[in-house]
Amino acid sequence: MQAYIAAIEPVNVEWTKNICLKIFFAGCNFKCPFCNTPHLLETKEEVLKDLKDVKKEIELNGNFTEAVIFTGGEPCLQRPQLVELAKFCREKKIKVGIETNGSKPEVLRGLLKEALVDFVAIDIKAPFDEALFEKITTSKTFFISTNQIIQDIKESLEILHEYKDKVDIEARTIIVPSLLFRKEDVMKVAEIVNDIDARWVIQRFNNMPELVKKNFEHIHPPSTTFLEDLKEACGKKYPNLRIEIK
Repeated sequence: MQAYIAAIEPVNVEWTKNICLKIFFAGCNFKCPFCNTPHLLETKEEVLKDLKDVKKEIELNGNFTEAVIFTGGEPCLQRPQLVELAKFCREKKIKVGIETNGSKPEVLRGLLKEALVDFVAIDIKAPFDEALFEKITTSKTFFISTNQIIQDIKESLEILHEYKDKVDIEARTIIVPSLLFRKEDVMKVAEIVNDIDARWVIQRFNNMPELVKKNFEHIHPPSTTFLEDLKEACGKKYPNLRIEIK
């Protein structure tokens, strides 16, 4: 079996506090204009890898790697390959994490039901307002509406709430001036996260080169003071919310 995997890199992550292996699946069903990994959005033949080779690389790094995190792109778009690699990690006693946009609840449920993951990071990119959600994610197609995508993400959040005592859950939201920055919109995201009882990381937009939409390279990142104000406002309304700024 082959998978579209663009890169495999050892990284330091807060989840494990140690080095883990990050496996970047190529292909994404979202096209967020501020995405800083446009090379991961498409599936191209040159990134096809045999899963045997991926497993060998996991084994080679096994002596100093505590965990493997599957990210993207969107790893849940390649369900059979994702499940096979997660099972392989389980056999090798390696912890498994996944970073997802939550649009494939059936894949997420399968992984959790089979106890194949220890950590889930879910991007909550926007409040569930169809117009704003589509503006931020550019995700609707001829075959799937914005409303359907939102319903799928809601289902993923319900699944995560169901398994919150069995896995470590982190929600992430990027604050992007001109897109997601108004306090009332961020508060709506805070309400969503509050309902699933997860750690919430508010991330600062980074105007680094090679964003999906070039005009976003000229937008200044939000200030620390601005992010702290958002954190304070959300914390006042939802005092049990665990909020971090990055």
